[in-house]
Amino acid sequence: MEVELKVLTREDFSILQALLVRCSDYLIFQDDEPVKSTAAQDLFSCRPEGVEDKDKVLMGIFVDGQEQLVGVFELIEGYPVPKTLTLALMVLEHCSRGKGIGSKAYEALEEWAISRQHNRVRLGVLFGNEKGLKFWLSMGYSETGEIKPYLSKKFMVLEKTIGLVSDNREL
Repeated sequence: MEVELKVLTREDFSILQALLVRCSDYLIFQDDEPVKSTAAQDLFSCRPEGVEDKDKVLMGIFVDGQEQLVGVFELIEGYPVPKTLTLALMVLEHCSRGKGIGSKAYEALEEWAISRQHNRVRLGVLFGNEKGLKFWLSMGYSETGEIKPYLSKKFMVLEKTIGLVSDNREL
């Protein structure tokens, strides 16, 4: 199985919206409401205050050269500090879960992040998302101890240092 990542553009609204609808099980858990008809547009435009358009990246996940989008990473470069990549969202369509696609996609994302000079990745896992927590811990993430609010829920912040060997020399 070959997993490929491609940067999505606003021209990809329709395939992204279709993916988000297929991922409604997770998105309803996350947002406490059905997937909106503007979800793809919102994913492109929503970002924390002070983050520029150029720092927000939506990376599509494709498998075996197929044109169907099976997942997406929502990324913010240089946030909250330089050289840190924030992984704001990762979703895979239900039929692509449990097949190793997520692991391979994340490994490709980490290579991309290193090539962009990032040395740390941060992400949040919502309380109650035990499968997600297990996945990220298996990918080498550690809990930071930070807990932050998200709508009616809370999430824990996880981090991983990338691109460095154990004695802190860059690869």
